[in-house]
Amino acid sequence: MLSRRAFLGGVAGGSGLVAGCLGTENVAHCSSEGLGGGSQHLRRVAPIEGDEQVALGVLVSEEAAAEGAGRAVTVRNRDDDLVTTIPLSDNRDMSELDPDDYSIFSPEEGELYAVPLGRPPVHGEYTVALIGPDDDDVRATVRLRFNCYAADGTLP
Repeated sequence: MLSRRAFLGGVAGGSGLVAGCLGTENVAHCSSEGLGGGSQHLRRVAPIEGDEQVALGVLVSEEAAAEGAGRAVTVRNRDDDLVTTIPLSDNRDMSELDPDDYSIFSPEEGELYAVPLGRPPVHGEYTVALIGPDDDDVRATVRLRFNCYAADGTLP
């Protein structure tokens, strides 16, 4: 569980962001609001759409693992349950997602990871944290709330 101090430390140095699901296949229409960020290594978090589902996009600098700034990225849900851990050194240069394909991430550079969230409608609140060498070493955090609906406004 992220301590209040660790979370507020990430928020204090960051800025708010507002994002939407962008791309060529409008499987969803999303709106989101986030707190935190501003890290040179945990660059941006936003919902992105794929061909059939929405994912949580996490953009991390290519230097994060190489410079020892981050061992992993964790994603936790609203209840603080661990959803996934992305080990940065093990996954280095393995993502085939191009940030330029999603205008919310362009023109920033880095490795873009996608955590599948499901078909729209999908809604949630997640805290994404860049973890240093130790599990208690939270280097940066972003808390993101979002709502994604079917592009045409219908329910499945």
